[in-house]
Amino acid sequence: MFTFKTVLPRVSYRSTQVSRSFTSSLIRKNANSDLDKSIDELVNIKLSTEKSKVPELDQETISTSKLIDTFNQYEPKVMSEEVVAPGSKNPIPINAELNYYAPLKHEVKYGHLKAEVIFKCFDPVNVEFFCDFALRAAYYLGLPATGPKPIPTKRERWTVIRAPFVHAKSKENFERKTHGRMIKIWDSDNEVIDLWLSYLKKNSVWGVGVKVNMYTSEPLQLSDKMESIEANKKALDELSASIETLSKDTGNPVSQKVLELLKDPVFTKHMSNKEIEQLKSSS
Repeated sequence: MFTFKTVLPRVSYRSTQVSRSFTSSLIRKNANSDLDKSIDELVNIKLSTEKSKVPELDQETISTSKLIDTFNQYEPKVMSEEVVAPGSKNPIPINAELNYYAPLKHEVKYGHLKAEVIFKCFDPVNVEFFCDFALRAAYYLGLPATGPKPIPTKRERWTVIRAPFVHAKSKENFERKTHGRMIKIWDSDNEVIDLWLSYLKKNSVWGVGVKVNMYTSEPLQLSDKMESIEANKKALDELSASIETLSKDTGNPVSQKVLELLKDPVFTKHMSNKEIEQLKSSS
């Protein structure tokens, strides 16, 4: 059996420090210094030309970069202070914190009643929740509101037999309670109240009925308006009578000319359907 043993010669290494320039990544040994200088100059020229060539960007990329810079510089102003909710470390906005408190209300200034909104429901929890929602919506729309005022609970009771025939003498009683609340709106415009009511209708709660009593103001000259309406009605009656008279007077050319003028669309658009039919029948 033969064994082989490899013997390596002992070689001593000496560390040497070689200086090189930034532009060259190779260590050149025993090279001409003039050649190194010329190569370095060429590399510097090439780097300077590459730096001077800036790539051209399209308009969309430039606008996107400007938009990103604008968003980075955006600092929104907080109108309300942030508070830390009890039992947590995260701040919440003041409008979210207001949900833990009673609804805010505008002060009644003149005392002109504009609307009475009555909420009715069999469950008091639902009606209280919807009244709270309605008051918050009225506050943000600028409507002075008062309430909710409790309405007397309506109780209904029925007594029925448990079963027919043998168990007819056994009775069973049932009771139903209708809970009500009322909110009053003051010193507001009717259009804003209509907007508020449409918002309540859109976000209504199941099982809650709403009844609204609106109050409008009329001028003191209401009687004059009613008299003018009566005068217009009387004039219309006289017009129908005159049409009947003119239709009977067929021999008079003036009456026939008046009838032709009355058939013109300029006059017929102010007449009723009955008068237009009367004109057509007279011809």
